[in-house]
Amino acid sequence: MRPAFEIGAELDEKLGEIESITGIQVDDLLKEEIGAGQWLAAGEAPANYSHPVVRLETHGELTLIVLAVPSSLHNGISDFTNVLMLAHPEALLTVIRDPKETYAAEFGGRLLTDFLAYQGGEKTFTAGEIVYRSTRSCALSIEASLTTLRASVAGCFEKLRAIEQRKQRARNDVDALEAEFGKNLAELRAMVRTPAQLIEVCSKIEELAANGGQNNLFDERIARQVNYLKSKISQVEAILGTFISDIERAIKRCDDVSKRELLDAQRRNTYWTSALLLPNLIFAFFGQSFLGDAREGSQFWMVSGVVLVVYGVGSSIFLYKLSYRGK
Repeated sequence: MRPAFEIGAELDEKLGEIESITGIQVDDLLKEEIGAGQWLAAGEAPANYSHPVVRLETHGELTLIVLAVPSSLHNGISDFTNVLMLAHPEALLTVIRDPKETYAAEFGGRLLTDFLAYQGGEKTFTAGEIVYRSTRSCALSIEASLTTLRASVAGCFEKLRAIEQRKQRARNDVDALEAEFGKNLAELRAMVRTPAQLIEVCSKIEELAANGGQNNLFDERIARQVNYLKSKISQVEAILGTFISDIERAIKRCDDVSKRELLDAQRRNTYWTSALLLPNLIFAFFGQSFLGDAREGSQFWMVSGVVLVVYGVGSSIFLYKLSYRGK
């Protein structure tokens, strides 16, 4: 969300500092991965942030970590804030890419607090600990996104249940409910891969901690923490799967209600056609004066008219109660 030339120049400067501190030449592929020299010119469209790949890779003595945080909800277009970290025991470079003005503030706030404490010396956070805390914040952000999405469709579930139980008339609400469920389903499906990828990142951290890889970037304490985090992420993954199933069933229920409404409409048409059948038959065979000639002073025209009016009112009331149930 900053000018391309500004962030590009700063990134090149920070890469130079990383090389100076660690004495390691950053590989061109790593530079390309974190975006050096590839910032978009003004007016160009941003890259697609809808399919992030969360991972941890070792490149010589440097470790690349890629995290992704859901950054926009409710619009059916899944955008993620991407966090790229180039880690070394002596230095840590972090690049946060955001598709547009949807920065995940809660995640960024936690991350920034860790960095400021690390740089200011207020807390003793190693580079490995910041990587772990960022991974944990990523999992917490996914959990928070699920809570937000669940709250946003709670009213939709209640309205759908009321329509199913005929406590509320469907009108055009069913189509609106199905559209809302569809938007949420798109957001949820975009998150499906992320928990499994985070678990792989945790397993990689445990592996590096166990064999002392990457110059002991991760110690035994971090290994214990990520082991617990894996169970937390597994729980988030289970909640995500259950939520997706609930939304899919809700969409199926909307389809069932639409079919029921169509059958009800056909049934009402049948009721009203049946109600008009008898008077139509009478008029077709006998006309208005089937028991006499109204021109000869007979009162049968009036009698037949009154009978038909009473029949029409009575059948209308009966059919209304029969065919129009619900408020």
